[in-house]
Amino acid sequence: MLILLFTCLQHTLAQPGLSPTPALEKPVDLATNGVSDDISASTWLCFSHLKTISPQQLPNLDYPIKGTKKYEHFITPERVNYKAVLRFTLTNSSAREQSSFFCPGFYYDSIRLFRQAPHTVTVTALPDIFPDDPDSLGYRKITLAPHDTAVYYALLTFIRSPTNSINPSLTREDLITHGILYNHKNKTSIDIMTNLFAGIMLMMIFYGVSEYLQTAKPEFLYYAGYCFFISTLLFLKSILHNATTSFNFFFEGFLDNIIFCLGHISYIVFHRMFLETRKNYKSLDRYLFWGAAAIGLLMILYIVTWFLIPDFTVANSIEDYTKYVLMTVSLVFIVKGLSYRNQLMNYIVMGNISLFALSILSQVIIATNFHLVKSVSVLNLALFYYEVGITIELLFFLFALTYKNKMEIILSIQKEEKLKLETERKELEKQVAVLAAKQDERNRISADMHDELGSGVTAIRLMSEIVKSKMKDQVLPEIEKISHSANELLNKMNTIIWTMTSSNDSVENLVAYIRSYAVEFFENTSIDCYFSMPASIPHREINGEKRRNMFLSVKEALNNVLKHSQSSVVKINVTVSDKLIIQIQDDGVGINMEKLRKFGNGLHNMKKRMTSIDGEFEIANHQGTRTTFGLTL
Repeated sequence: MLILLFTCLQHTLAQPGLSPTPALEKPVDLATNGVSDDISASTWLCFSHLKTISPQQLPNLDYPIKGTKKYEHFITPERVNYKAVLRFTLTNSSAREQSSFFCPGFYYDSIRLFRQAPHTVTVTALPDIFPDDPDSLGYRKITLAPHDTAVYYALLTFIRSPTNSINPSLTREDLITHGILYNHKNKTSIDIMTNLFAGIMLMMIFYGVSEYLQTAKPEFLYYAGYCFFISTLLFLKSILHNATTSFNFFFEGFLDNIIFCLGHISYIVFHRMFLETRKNYKSLDRYLFWGAAAIGLLMILYIVTWFLIPDFTVANSIEDYTKYVLMTVSLVFIVKGLSYRNQLMNYIVMGNISLFALSILSQVIIATNFHLVKSVSVLNLALFYYEVGITIELLFFLFALTYKNKMEIILSIQKEEKLKLETERKELEKQVAVLAAKQDERNRISADMHDELGSGVTAIRLMSEIVKSKMKDQVLPEIEKISHSANELLNKMNTIIWTMTSSNDSVENLVAYIRSYAVEFFENTSIDCYFSMPASIPHREINGEKRRNMFLSVKEALNNVLKHSQSSVVKINVTVSDKLIIQIQDDGVGINMEKLRKFGNGLHNMKKRMTSIDGEFEIANHQGTRTTFGLTL
């Protein structure tokens, strides 16, 4: 997350010291010049605050610093505002003219060379001759005649960046292509790593955009933006390393900080949306919001000061403050994130810890020019460790995304199950309401039948009995039939009313009603009825339809006993467990299974009724006739 994080550390490590006024320096021989020969030890350095320096002023400037080694890696922001003047002496010991390209280091907005002949005070400007190479703005050609010696001055203006360096070198003209490549040493290795990293980031960009298009979740768009800005920043840092081109000067001086800010603003916004901090972690959400806002305001202020205020220290200070804010946001996010003890948060925090730690290592390498290995290796490059940190952070992001998707699937399933249960509950309530309405209607009808029809039929029966008593011996058969029919109708109506009344929907009530009916049915006959039932019947509900069909089936069986069995005793045995079993046993002649015609309709009705309620029906000869009815409760 942090690149070039501790600029203040750079300032501390690179404060210049002063050297006494030097004697005439030892000349560098162009005749022995090779590929990028370092001449820093033979160079005197002067920082001048003068806005303009004429050629004739150059010999009279104070050059207090012998050698430029301490500036080969870093120039303090205060020094960037100054002009740097290098003084060095060249000689040509050969018998022919020698030409070399001078490179003062990286990066310079302006490079002007001047020559002072021996034993004269005249200083002349040299023409700007560039090598035939795209990377040419940092090189100037110097030509020296045979056996000639001269003092040279390089008047330098730094680009507005803390990445400037002074590291003067000479490259023989015919070796300039190799010299430019040499200045990009380690570039091939870091290019491979950066290209691999850029490929990974490109896939994450595609992934983020595709997720946004499919889910419309804006956090993926912000993550894609973060990947785009950071991969662009690192890719340009790699391919433009030590390149002396106009675009690289603009990038190193201004554009890199803008890309850096935009990338981390996108990253902070992504964290807020992905972790849903506004809903789950309100204090952290406010902190991240103001952190992103502070970085955005500092970025705008940086742009304004960079273009309007010539003093580079102002823009550089704002850039430092931006990195301090980002460092603070990162540390607080890590500390607060660990305190929440949330698995999703832990994945994101671990990614940030890895990135933060490797960013610090990267910054230490930048600030100190520390080499982990002695040989030329990608392990000595700060950019490599930052890219490793980004890659580890991406890995933890994928862990977090997988975990979040899993939890969202679980929550979605739970929500669907809850919705399904709620729908089933409403449907059940609806069915219960319908049944209740039906039951209320049944109760109303049964009450009306009892109150209206029952009283009417009873009145008809009583009146027929009164007529019979008044007529004494002159009783008409029709009157007898009316009385009998009224009595039969009243019994049937009572059965219907009993069936429809919801308060009778229990096994205990059914058994009691069958017992009462059987005893009354055989009361005035020659058949003795014995009824056996449990002393205690468990409470089991049984709806009106099942009660009605079971009762009518038993009634039909009892009617068959009375009409056809020629028995003297009938036994009715009732057992209740998981099943209601009613067994009717008579001691009559038994049923002829081969001649069922006279019983055909009754047996068919009993079987049909029991089948309609998923019951069982069985009839057999066993010391008379045994009829069994079974119903699962």
